Amino acid sequence: MNPDTPFGPLGLTQIIEGNPVATLVIDAGHRVTHWNRACAILTGVEAGQMLGTREQWRPFYPEPRPIMADLIVDGAMESAVDQFYGGKFRRSGIIAGAFEAEDHFPHLGPGGRWLFFTAAALRDEAGQIIGAIETLQDITARHRAEAALKESEERYRQLSRTDALTGLYNSRHLQECLLQEVERARRHPCPLSLLVLDADHFKRINDTHGHLEGDRVLQALARTIGNNQRRSDLAFRYGGEEFVLLLPHTTGTEALVLAERLRREFAAQEVVPEQGETIRCTISIGVSQYQPGESPRDFIRRADAATYAAKARGRNCVVGAD
Repeated sequence: MNPDTPFGPLGLTQIIEGNPVATLVIDAGHRVTHWNRACAILTGVEAGQMLGTREQWRPFYPEPRPIMADLIVDGAMESAVDQFYGGKFRRSGIIAGAFEAEDHFPHLGPGGRWLFFTAAALRDEAGQIIGAIETLQDITARHRAEAALKESEERYRQLSRTDALTGLYNSRHLQECLLQEVERARRHPCPLSLLVLDADHFKRINDTHGHLEGDRVLQALARTIGNNQRRSDLAFRYGGEEFVLLLPHTTGTEALVLAERLRREFAAQEVVPEQGETIRCTISIGVSQYQPGESPRDFIRRADAATYAAKARGRNCVVGAD
């Protein structure tokens, strides 16, 4: 091929060097023949350090391994590409035999970079592979924006199902979780129990000490619940001064033991206001174990009724629905 033609070696060099996209070329012997200015800026490695070497891996990896262009020169069987870029690559929809991928390179620059890269074969007039060209684009900003959006969405989702005062789940999320746990108990027969806890004489506390101190009492109750729940348990502020604790894989007898421990611990707590007398509060607790065939509404209603029964017995006690 005439080197003076636009597609000869001199023309190729000018095209690659003028390309604003980071580009490198290797020959059939895996030696770097082109490393444009954009590639030097992206990798922090100047062309003089790379041309004529087989060290194209060095800016990207801590130890020798093929880059995408190397795999193209070697025939680019999909299994070979998958070995190094499993789950991160796809065939090009534009160029036959070419591949493209996205990956994170932790050793590239401070904090690493996400790159989108493509590699395609260079062929002679007979169709034989004489090298490969690879382009690289920094997509770190996009990935960071996507991660920030995902984090923001998760934070919003968490806020939408959390009670702002106590940090426990809210009543809306209770309905979702109750339905899920009841369905799980139906499919895989296993015990499921539930506590409804209600602060005794809470209106009197608000009237005597004010709503801010009443809020502190509710926060103290939420902490008591949180300190006693297992990882699989789910705690909710049901409404006002009423709380629910959902207990998967728990029998009614086990739930009664937990309820008594909660009642005793909370009764021993003191909330010290900025002014006035120390506040003590107790709770009445209703306990129910899920019965096969009943609806989630009936399940929680039985525990609720047991809580009212505890109130009728003088408060500061535990009553089982069964």
